[in-house]
Amino acid sequence: MELQTQFSSREDMTTYLALQLEGLYSTEAIPNEIRGGRRAALEQLEKFKAVGYGKRNFVASHTSRLSAYLRHGVLSMAEVAAHVRKNANGREKIEFLKQLAWREFFLLVLEQEGIGVLENLEAPKYATKWQNDLPEDILEARTGLPCVDTWVEKLIETGYMHNHERLWFAAYVTHWRMTDWKAGYDFFREHLLDGDIASNALSWQWVASTFSSKPYFMNQQNIQKFSSDAYCSSCRAVCPFRKSYPDLERSLFGQDYGWSS
Repeated sequence: MELQTQFSSREDMTTYLALQLEGLYSTEAIPNEIRGGRRAALEQLEKFKAVGYGKRNFVASHTSRLSAYLRHGVLSMAEVAAHVRKNANGREKIEFLKQLAWREFFLLVLEQEGIGVLENLEAPKYATKWQNDLPEDILEARTGLPCVDTWVEKLIETGYMHNHERLWFAAYVTHWRMTDWKAGYDFFREHLLDGDIASNALSWQWVASTFSSKPYFMNQQNIQKFSSDAYCSSCRAVCPFRKSYPDLERSLFGQDYGWSS
């Protein structure tokens, strides 16, 4: 019997779960639109055909929404891969299977390194001195940057953030605000419904350049393009991203990594 059938309303169920889980989270208990359980996972998998997945870097694009089920073991990567091989075609099938391969790779690194993935696997590729804690204005979504504040609000309210937004946010936290990636990892770990240890930690390390050959970063043009101008047209803030890639490389890292897009 599903838990929801034991209560007369969703509000009653939320109140019950909030009491049972008290102390495990820092914000208000908010019901999520993602349904839990094997039945819901299989229904979501059946609907997913990877149509439009080749444009997954666009925030408004069609994504699988299977990551939470994979993270909690409700679906296996083998059955997801088998479904996509059977039901998807061409580039979109290949692109999705590549993402599964990255997920598998991160799990293999976790198996090899254990809790070592929660510390720098390599030295950062630029001279930096990171602070330990996330600044309060980030935690409270009041940086004054519409894009950043929206990402934080969405994460806290829904437990989800589009993958490209995760990369942008991680770059902002690590490079612009000079904050240790481990603080960002903890923040995601608290709020993301799909925030498993391997993908979360190693993606942050990839951005920070402690698990990659160079730091990842973006500029305003990149955010504008892949968010379909959701933030920039109405933004009145002094934008820290509004520079060319070479100029940002020099100001953030003091060297040229050859990023061009």
